[in-house]
Amino acid sequence: DLGVPTDSTVPEQHQGSLLSFLDFMLIGTEVLHCGVRRYTSPEEHAFFPDRLPLGPLDALPRLDYPKNLLSSKGNAIWINFNPILLTKYIDWIVPSIAKAGDDEQHGSTVLSDIAVLQALSRRVHYGKFVAESKYRTDPEGYKRLVFAGDAEGVMKLLTNAEVETKVLKRARRKAATYGREPTMEGIPSDTASAVGVEGHVSRDEDSEELG
Repeated sequence: DLGVPTDSTVPEQHQGSLLSFLDFMLIGTEVLHCGVRRYTSPEEHAFFPDRLPLGPLDALPRLDYPKNLLSSKGNAIWINFNPILLTKYIDWIVPSIAKAGDDEQHGSTVLSDIAVLQALSRRVHYGKFVAESKYRTDPEGYKRLVFAGDAEGVMKLLTNAEVETKVLKRARRKAATYGREPTMEGIPSDTASAVGVEGHVSRDEDSEELG
């Protein structure tokens, strides 16, 4: 389903263990990006943080970011959703948009996977800053719900249903017209779009969190 045989593995240098081809390429990409300061940015999180070097290259100047973007309570700055995201991507997203089999385009497929995973990760982790901003506009309201154990109430307070609906409609339109000649007719009437549309939109409507 990944365009790479699921049992395809690569020996890990110096440790002797085996990695999937995706893991191998993703770790190498993250090591390279770490060296040029990608993970000094507050919204960037690695999928394999324990495999990264200690920091960026010494020759690069330090980048300073605001220190109060997230509350110090609950270690919000260190919360990393990527392990869940990677599992969901492999087990859920890819099988629903890709045909089973081996297209022999292993390298280009994995590079595309990495680009998508990094973009999804960035968008997911933006949510921490959005939640923090909304909390600061009504801290007492959120505290009341949290102390009452009302998780559903917190999600309702966090979510702008109108905006969510518009985002899903835009995603449906883009997915339905992907890989087609542009037309003035709007969304094609047939369901044979280049990527699965309704499955993703309906699942996103049903899912309020990655977990």
